[in-house]
Amino acid sequence: MSTGNSNRARRRLVAEVKLQAIQEARQGGVPISQVCEKYAIRPAQFYQWEKTAEQASLAALRGQQRGRKTVPAREADLLAEIERLREVIAEITTENLQLKKGRWR
Repeated sequence: MSTGNSNRARRRLVAEVKLQAIQEARQGGVPISQVCEKYAIRPAQFYQWEKTAEQASLAALRGQQRGRKTVPAREADLLAEIERLREVIAEITTENLQLKKGRWR
């Protein structure tokens, strides 16, 4: 009984092969359908790769924003707590050193 799956084994192509397929199709001269046949993929898969590549290219070209990065509120709270604890440790350490100096003199 068939479950709707064909006998074709599912395979994963590496990013370099996907990019090569996109570049071949966009160079012109070869129809996308032939490129899809060559790489044994469906046209819908090709167009998905192309869309993903375009989005990634835009993100890379935009780069990172300049200036200070904003810190999420939760992270800012945790950083403030760490700073407070460091101050407490410094105060206790100072008191401890003063007590030691007073006892050993």
